[in-house]
Amino acid sequence: MRRLLEFIFPGRRKRYGGYEFIEQVGRGGMSRIWKARQPGTGRICALKILTPQSVEMMDTFKRVFEAEEGAIALQLDHPNVIKTFDYGRTGKDEYYIAMEFVEGPNLETLVALADPWVKEHRFDLVLQMGAGLTYIHEQGLIHRDFCPKNVLCAKDGTAKITDFGLTIPASVKARTVLSRGGTASYMAPEQVKSRPVDERADIYAFGVSVFEVLSGRRPFPSSPDRSRTMQDHLNVEPLRLREVAPDMPAALEELAQKCIAKDRDLRYKSMRQVMLEFRSAVELARSRRKAAPPNRAPEAGAAQ
Repeated sequence: MRRLLEFIFPGRRKRYGGYEFIEQVGRGGMSRIWKARQPGTGRICALKILTPQSVEMMDTFKRVFEAEEGAIALQLDHPNVIKTFDYGRTGKDEYYIAMEFVEGPNLETLVALADPWVKEHRFDLVLQMGAGLTYIHEQGLIHRDFCPKNVLCAKDGTAKITDFGLTIPASVKARTVLSRGGTASYMAPEQVKSRPVDERADIYAFGVSVFEVLSGRRPFPSSPDRSRTMQDHLNVEPLRLREVAPDMPAALEELAQKCIAKDRDLRYKSMRQVMLEFRSAVELARSRRKAAPPNRAPEAGAAQ
C-alpha cells in the first residue's frame, strides 16, 4: 500500500532512481511519465515509471527486458527515435526508464486538432516516422505499439518515436504470449488473435497511421469499445484513402491498402520496401503539382 500511495502521490518523494522530479507530463494505464533532472549531470529527461498494475507484465518480460531489450534500447541512436539514457529497478519490482525529453505534443493530438502544420508537413512527417521505424526494425526490434500517440513532435519539427513499453526483440516473436498488447485502433489482425508477431504487425500499424496523418481520420470506424475496435480490424474492410482525401495520389492509396492488408503475407515484407515506394509516390505527386498550370482568377466581365 505504501508503494502504491507513493506512486499515486509522487510529491511525497522528490527523487526516484537517482532522478529528481520536476513535474508530471503524462500518464496512462501502465505508467506515469515525469519531467526529471539527473543530479550531477543536470540533464533533463522523461522518466517513465511503470504502474504497480503493469508489474506482472514486466515480470513476464523480465529476462528479455533486462538481458536484451534494455541493452539494445541504450544503443538506439537515430534522430527520429527517442534516446534512452538509463533503465532499471529501484526495488524488487519497481521499473523505470529514463529517456530523452521532448518539448512538444504527440502527433495524435495534432491530427485530432486538425492543426494546419500537420497538413502542411504531412509527407515529411510520414517520412520521418518511417525512417525511425525502419531503423528500429534494423536493430532487431519490433515496436508493437506504433501509432501517432507514440510519435512526439519537437518544436523544430522533428518527429520522434517513443514508448517502447511493449517493444520486443524480433528473435523472441515466436515465444511471446503477450502479442495482444498495443493500441486497439492500430492492432494488426494477428495481434488481435494473440498470435506471434513480427515486423509486419508494425507495418500494419504504420499503414493505419499514414492513412490518419494524410487524411485526418482512420480507415476503420471509431468506437470507445476496445473489443469492438479490435473486431473491426478482423472483419471490416478499411476505407480507401482517396475516399476521404481525394487529393492524394493513387500510389499512396495503394501503399496504405497494402500495409493494412488483413493477411500479413500480402503486406510489405519490410519497412525499407515501404519507404522506397512512399518516397517514389511523394516525389511523383510533387512533380505533378509543380507541372500543373496555376489556377487563374476569371477575367472581368467573364461568364461565371
